[in-house]
Amino acid sequence: MTKGTQGSAGGFIAPLEGFTRAVNKVFALLASLTVFVIMLMVLTAVICRYAFNWPVAALLDLTIFMLVFVFFLALAPALESGSHIEVDLFDPLIPTRLHKAQRLVGKFLTLLFAAVLLFFVIRTFLGVVRDDELSFTMITVPLKYVFWIGPVGAGMFFLTALVDIVRFSQLKPDEVAHYGASAGH
Repeated sequence: MTKGTQGSAGGFIAPLEGFTRAVNKVFALLASLTVFVIMLMVLTAVICRYAFNWPVAALLDLTIFMLVFVFFLALAPALESGSHIEVDLFDPLIPTRLHKAQRLVGKFLTLLFAAVLLFFVIRTFLGVVRDDELSFTMITVPLKYVFWIGPVGAGMFFLTALVDIVRFSQLKPDEVAHYGASAGH
């Protein structure tokens, strides 16, 4: 347990934090590998088209499907690592004693966004499964085989945001400035 994490929530949050960290490492690795495969596929398509005058349009379809995976696999690891977008333009204008409250509000809004995203992604996925929708691409694929990653990735994003807000809320005011640099956020 890191400094500032003791307390009543420490009992349930520690295993959840361990789980999210482990899964996010796997997700980050899978997203990275998927980007690498996309790069190889685009390179192959370019070489086939311009060196051999043989367009391979199906590769474009596959890369589009794979980008869905990259997005949802990278959501939670980006939040955990602190690679997400933050607006700190007004930080110098806010008194130091209010920095924790300000950041807590931001983390709450992130959790709220994660919940809304999860709701709509699950709703969309269930609609795709119910209607057995097919892709409108050269390679016809049932979209349920592409969109299943949405609820999984959005769910991990929600869990990561939940762990982050609980851990942050347990900090003492003097630890707020250092949170993120030492916690991997």
